[in-house]
Amino acid sequence: MKYLFSIAILFLLTPFLVANAQIRDESELPGISYHQMLKEHDTLVSYIKQISPVVYYNKEVRGIDFSLHAKQLRKKITPQTTMGQYLIIIKKTLNAAQDGHTSQVNSTLLDIVKKYWIPAKLVSFDSSETSNMYQYARYLKEAYYSKAELNLIYTSGEYYNLLPFSYQGKKYPASMKLLSCNGKNIHDFVKSLTLLVSPLRWDKVRNRVYDENFYWPAEIYKNGILKLTFLDQKNIRHQLNISSKDTVSYLAVKHNNYGYFSQTDTVITHFFEKQGIFYAKIPAMREELGDTIKRRLGSVFRSHKVKGVVIDIRGNGGGSDNTYNKFLSKLVKDTLKKNVVVARNFSPYIQAHYHINRDSVLKSSIYTFNPGGPILKSQKMYYIKQDFNFVVPDSVTYDFDGKIYVLQDKFIYSSASNLSSLANSSEQLVSIGETPDLLGGLQASTLMMMLPFSKFIFRVEPQIDLTDIKAVGDIFQNHVEYPVPYTIQDLYLRTTTKDEIFGKSFLLKHDPMFQKILELEKSN
Repeated sequence: MKYLFSIAILFLLTPFLVANAQIRDESELPGISYHQMLKEHDTLVSYIKQISPVVYYNKEVRGIDFSLHAKQLRKKITPQTTMGQYLIIIKKTLNAAQDGHTSQVNSTLLDIVKKYWIPAKLVSFDSSETSNMYQYARYLKEAYYSKAELNLIYTSGEYYNLLPFSYQGKKYPASMKLLSCNGKNIHDFVKSLTLLVSPLRWDKVRNRVYDENFYWPAEIYKNGILKLTFLDQKNIRHQLNISSKDTVSYLAVKHNNYGYFSQTDTVITHFFEKQGIFYAKIPAMREELGDTIKRRLGSVFRSHKVKGVVIDIRGNGGGSDNTYNKFLSKLVKDTLKKNVVVARNFSPYIQAHYHINRDSVLKSSIYTFNPGGPILKSQKMYYIKQDFNFVVPDSVTYDFDGKIYVLQDKFIYSSASNLSSLANSSEQLVSIGETPDLLGGLQASTLMMMLPFSKFIFRVEPQIDLTDIKAVGDIFQNHVEYPVPYTIQDLYLRTTTKDEIFGKSFLLKHDPMFQKILELEKSN
């Protein structure tokens, strides 16, 4: 089943991790001709349209037309287009796909490709052809992004600055709501950034995109300045006109991070004796961490009556699904399983890459052209259908009839998101918290390619998850049974407190998600 998955959250989150050296002058870049630029851009667009099912989902469900954006970007290539300008056109074309797994390859991932992928012959190029991409990554970091850092948070449908700060002698309070950018309503402004920011996150509840780092692209700074209007908690407006080369000075100490992998790589466990609740915070789906929880769980069950179990996956960017299997197999009464249905484009490139054709699909026991449910209408696809047991009860389980609560925030992905989905289809598991705002579900290893003339390297996601959908909009896949959003006051406290935010005292007194568990346990 592993071939249906990919573990790539690190590279989704670090779009411009590059070496320290920078390219400031376009003349240092390798060059290609005007006609080669046109031909290469056509090749890029063809690859994305053949490989990515996400672009067809985006058009049908979200109204994002990749083909239209690609055509408009191609028109910007002229005989006068410089190599630097061309690289930005390529980056914007990849952004138009609006998928976290469809992107340029940064130097961090390129190092891994050279160390592991190329020796294993998982890509069609060799190490000697990667030098250009290192130069492109350094150039784009310098040319494409501003230096500004504002630590904005999007919560409950609005943007806020999390910490108080000063800029050019003026002080700005914490928790101001952002109203506008460059004179335009902030939500309308961010909606216009399809080509500049990817992936734009999707607030499904409010049916709109958002991005907390929307201010990173240098292109939005008119004459080098970005104009932001805030409203503070006393209804006083504040204007911030910040340079693309500046950042602010924070006036409060940040003790805790809020985001992917924001905790250390250690497991935190507690037993709340009064409530009879075993609690485990797991920061990443690493199998040795699953073993740790299993051992500590066994120790508690030997000496206490456990009424409820909490698995806290907030900030967990994923890893191996076998991680949660290690301890849940000792707790669940019934097998946690899914009838998995995933879709891939039935294009010439995909057929060649996965060694399939019409006859092989028709003769297969797991491939089909008819999944028996809603499908995207804009692209010919084939489907992989498999019954898969994610967690099977161990031969010896604990004496436990209670609920297993999964605490989640919007920063879960990959196998952590899979655990949340299992909770949605299980009576014993209950999910609480925030819905992740990236397209979720079972994904495959991204396909990595190199353009022929520039040697620009990029990757594309080849798979989309249709499991248990009732309509094509359900392909978003992310769910939470009991929504408990953070207020900006919650986030400010979590960020600035010196207390252990996953400690027993903070969980009981200040954590709204844990308090929801106590409420549910009381009603049970």
